[in-house]
Amino acid sequence: MRAASCAAFLVALAACGASARMTIPRSQGIAVGTIKLYLSNVHVAIGEHPMLVDTGTHGDLHDLDAGLVELGIDWHDIKCAVVTHAHSDHAGLARALQGRGIRIVAGRRDLDRMQKGDRGTLHPTSWKGVLLKPFIPSDFMPFTPDYIVDDQLDLRAPCGVDAVAIAMPGHTPGSLVVLAAGGRVAFVGDLFRGALTSATEPMEHFYQDDLAAVHAHIRELLDRGVVWFVLGHGGPAYRDDVARAFR
Repeated sequence: MRAASCAAFLVALAACGASARMTIPRSQGIAVGTIKLYLSNVHVAIGEHPMLVDTGTHGDLHDLDAGLVELGIDWHDIKCAVVTHAHSDHAGLARALQGRGIRIVAGRRDLDRMQKGDRGTLHPTSWKGVLLKPFIPSDFMPFTPDYIVDDQLDLRAPCGVDAVAIAMPGHTPGSLVVLAAGGRVAFVGDLFRGALTSATEPMEHFYQDDLAAVHAHIRELLDRGVVWFVLGHGGPAYRDDVARAFR
């Protein structure tokens, strides 16, 4: 019974079929499209070239392609994909995208996980995370990033987007956040998630390697003036809601 209820909860967490829509208009400083895949979001930051933030899970490639078509994006125009962290639902298609000539940006401290194709140990933040853990894919196709971020990387030259990838360890040791639109928009991976009942309501993520570090980074991003938080699951979340949830 417990396994059945966990499976039902995971289905509720997952997307009911892939879908794509524009989530942040260009009036906010950068246009962002979001492709909702089976277990996570892949975002498209649209600059001089479109850039992906995260890649989805192994098996999502067809749905990712369909989402790009729905957004009017030709994958041949994509120069880079930033992997926010080395978990199977965010890094699962990195190697497949490299096979298409798309360069991968990722954090150095997740390099061992990426080269092994192993997400590492999940550290639950609640009983829900404990119960869901057996249903989360543990591995993905190994890969080595083309650009490795130690501290930060300006993405304009390699990726064609006026943005910067910044190391913000906590969810995993090598987690990255992408700041765009002069710092108004932050792609935060799994620093937190959207609620199942209201995707824009900020909630603690089910797993964090270092919860205190994650909370410190969220407050740092608020102090930097981030207005929109673009999430790996649910979202986007507005700064006032994030401040209420995590201040």
